[in-house]
Amino acid sequence: MAKIKVIQVNIFKGKYLDSLVDFLKKEDADFVTMQEVSTNVANYYDDKTLDLFEFIKEKLHMNGTFFKMVEFFDAPDAGVGNAVLSKFPIVNSKKIVLHKYKPISLATYDEPKYFPYFARIMVDATADIGSTKIHVLSTHGAWTAPPTDTPETLRQAELIASYLKTLDAPFIIGGDMNTTSDKLVIKIIEKAAVNLLDDSGIEYTTHPTMHKIAPRKLAVDYIFTSKEFKRISIEAPVVVVSDHLPVIAELEIVS
Repeated sequence: MAKIKVIQVNIFKGKYLDSLVDFLKKEDADFVTMQEVSTNVANYYDDKTLDLFEFIKEKLHMNGTFFKMVEFFDAPDAGVGNAVLSKFPIVNSKKIVLHKYKPISLATYDEPKYFPYFARIMVDATADIGSTKIHVLSTHGAWTAPPTDTPETLRQAELIASYLKTLDAPFIIGGDMNTTSDKLVIKIIEKAAVNLLDDSGIEYTTHPTMHKIAPRKLAVDYIFTSKEFKRISIEAPVVVVSDHLPVIAELEIVS
């Protein structure tokens, strides 16, 4: 396999789930990295019984792995986390803890003053594509508003970069990093990975009308890779699948 298509998308707890599934079916990516993947009453989707990860995985007929990041003491069956979907077999998966935090209430999850404290993780799914194995990772950066470097955001960035340096196979990592490319958080990760948004022409990845910061727009969603990949194309189409735009990259394995 010489070419790979990857989609990175924060799915906004399924707010526009039907449109999201239709979009992902049409795009037919090899891998999808997702954040704000919710279950049960944590969903913004009308059906509060759905496990969004299992639902999307089944609709796309893909393999996948999911780990909860945020848990709720008043709704123990619910949660929010990160996921990876793959057309190829996933032979190993693990959760890398970036920040621990206690279970919270459902109401707290929608209160911005608590956002900086939420638990953060990175999901690593190892996919067997036949000729080699690839680590496909999904993460969700620590929250600040406006995007700011803090001791905590920098600590988490160092953990991400350190982990990437340990990988013994090519990797692709997608994430809503909650920060912009001029910040040290991104510079730290760039020491361990290639930032595909660099010189891409993508000016923003928050939806220009659906995101809470509209009409302001920021580029906060990224795809990074190891040096074995070459970017063929990358775009962030303005479609209503979330309050974020999906980032779509076509890659070539060069070594």
